[in-house]
Amino acid sequence: MKRWTLTGALLLAAGTASGQGAALYAQHCAACHQPDGSGTVGLAPALKGPHWGKLGAERAYLAHVLVHGLSGPIQVNGQPFVGVMPAFGGQLDDASLAALASHVRGLQGAPTDTPAYSADEIKAVRAQPGSPPVTRKLRVQLMATP
Repeated sequence: MKRWTLTGALLLAAGTASGQGAALYAQHCAACHQPDGSGTVGLAPALKGPHWGKLGAERAYLAHVLVHGLSGPIQVNGQPFVGVMPAFGGQLDDASLAALASHVRGLQGAPTDTPAYSADEIKAVRAQPGSPPVTRKLRVQLMATP
């Protein structure tokens, strides 16, 4: 008979969340942003690169994009994009969005000691008013920060 320890259960849960994030990314994001997050010219920007240094400094930004969406003109690595990133807040629950956000942060090369997103973080963003244009305003503010 196998005995489960708390550490073993936590590692299993982390592995499950990681696998869930990758599966959700493959289902909802990879067609536009590519499996490795490199983006598609003219369609969807890269989810990794130097611009994420500023955007990732505000941990809630990625959660805002996932929950509320993003629309309007943006520039990424010198390439203009005009379009709409759909909001997934109406389709996915907080735990799923947390797993997805954690996977995206992994694609961005976040240090391995970076904490995974939690369902509570997503819940807090979901409770805030938002829309694709509001998320774009947040992006503009973050990118203007020195």
